[in-house]
Amino acid sequence: MSQISDAVTYPTEHDDWVKTILIGGVLSAFGFLLLPLLPVYGYIVRVIRHTLEEDPRPPTFGDWEELVVDGAKAVVVGVVYMLVPGIVGAIAVGGSIVAIATGTRSATAAGLAGLAVGALLTVVLSLVFGYVAVAAVVAFADERRVGAAFDVGILKPVVLSGEYATAWALSIAVFLAAGVLVGVLNGIPILGAVVGAFVFFYAQVVAARLWAGGYTDARTRAGGLNSPDVGGSAV
Repeated sequence: MSQISDAVTYPTEHDDWVKTILIGGVLSAFGFLLLPLLPVYGYIVRVIRHTLEEDPRPPTFGDWEELVVDGAKAVVVGVVYMLVPGIVGAIAVGGSIVAIATGTRSATAAGLAGLAVGALLTVVLSLVFGYVAVAAVVAFADERRVGAAFDVGILKPVVLSGEYATAWALSIAVFLAAGVLVGVLNGIPILGAVVGAFVFFYAQVVAARLWAGGYTDARTRAGGLNSPDVGGSAV
């Protein structure tokens, strides 16, 4: 499949790709401090923009202020979209724990059932809102304004398209593969955890390439479908 093969090799299509992966991996390794993740997310936004602009080469790290600002904006977009799953999960888990804490048999049974249903609902909502959130981040990168991330007119044709859905599904497969690889590497003390940060950064770049490609294909198709009398004869 050309789409996935292009995305997998994309991070290496630059003379300074090793340096870029090293910087991204180191920043990701210190992600527990939170602040280092902002330029990483900013770089992902930059990857999206390069892809949307049809630049075959990945960007490099540089103009750190722009990276941090774009990364912060991307985080805000993601947090806003994930508020609903977070609130539903908190209510479901909190209510179930209260019911279980009463100690009665019926309340405990109801609490456990509620906990299971709440967890399942939270997972489903997280997938749905996460699916839209990714498209929203791409829209922000494309339009260079946060408002675009919440513009229904921009997002609707994208999230309902097969092109974007396919790209998103492929990105999930990439993250799963990265997770399996990191799991294997974790068998090597210390080294596994360090290398894992670089693997996940690489996977993020591959995913960003896929998201931007799916977004572009969806917008192009929607534009073609909305064009009046394309290929038709004039009366």
